[in-house]
Amino acid sequence: MSEPNENAGSGSGGRLRRALARRIVWLTDGRRDASGETTGSRALVAVLGREHYSERRRQYPILSRRDLDGVLKQELAGGLPTLAVVSAARDDKRDVTFYEFKPEVLSQVAPALMLVPESLALAATLPAGRVATVERAGFRYFLASGGVSQPEGGAVTSAELFAMAAGLDASDAVTIPGEGLHGRIVSGLGQLKPETWLQLRMPSLGQRIEIDWRPIATMAGVGLVAYLALASGYLAVTREAREKELAGLGGEVEKLLVAQRDVDRMLSEQARRAAEMGVRRNTYRVWQVVSVAWSKGAQIKSVELRDATLTIRGDAAVATDVLAAIDAIPGFADAKFSAPVRSGRSGREDFSLVVTMQPEANRG
Repeated sequence: MSEPNENAGSGSGGRLRRALARRIVWLTDGRRDASGETTGSRALVAVLGREHYSERRRQYPILSRRDLDGVLKQELAGGLPTLAVVSAARDDKRDVTFYEFKPEVLSQVAPALMLVPESLALAATLPAGRVATVERAGFRYFLASGGVSQPEGGAVTSAELFAMAAGLDASDAVTIPGEGLHGRIVSGLGQLKPETWLQLRMPSLGQRIEIDWRPIATMAGVGLVAYLALASGYLAVTREAREKELAGLGGEVEKLLVAQRDVDRMLSEQARRAAEMGVRRNTYRVWQVVSVAWSKGAQIKSVELRDATLTIRGDAAVATDVLAAIDAIPGFADAKFSAPVRSGRSGREDFSLVVTMQPEANRG
């Protein structure tokens, strides 16, 4: 089953899309613009073919976006150029999809401002829960609407096997052929959310490319402009549906505002208590402990900080290795199991441990 191509609109909308197409580079086995023509010109947006990056997804039990950004910065330091796209929080957790690139690949699209993985753009065009097979120029990979993708090979040789591994239904799987694929990518770019665009800035190429805050701010602005311009081609078709969605969100927005006020109140109360105690609560130190646990192969299920006691529950191949590593972290003491270690069904050890976070003097 193949899905129909979308033709560029006529009139001013079509001209706008064609103009933007010339400012998009699509790097596969060659360097093309979004209309499929070979190009050597500079671009605002670079779309990298699936063969040019590796992809992995990880779940973090971290609600605070600031804390999560700190953990990701520490994890990615010194590695290959990587985009980390963070999803909205769900069940007190956030999914992060990592796209890792080789520097020599990025040099072929520099100095583009925004970098978009091909699978991310195409996933935005799929209905929820749908699986697709992407085929072009002898390269084949599988894609889910949630953004997960996998090149063909090894045990994954069909959309059905890919869907089974992803926990999805392959009965409505579609094929996205190479013909007209560039048009579908442009459509997907227009459907990416603004908060996603802000996470697609071109990563630094180590010391060879320095990015300061002013160009980064420009990147974000250009990304938003590109998003709005691309989306304008579809506005006439989607306006009525969007207005209905916004009308239905009225009650949800009010709930979010109430929740935000509750969070602000709790943060204010926590700050007041910390001031009375004369101690600074540094939540980044908590995620330092979590990062050490991850380095020992632990899967973290929950993290709780009460007063100066940090409780971590999870599982690992050897729970005592996790305990020993945490006990060796400077600024923490008295690491111990708070419950007996139990063997899980997968052969891993379930554990619950506590460690005391030693106070730091509040230096203002």
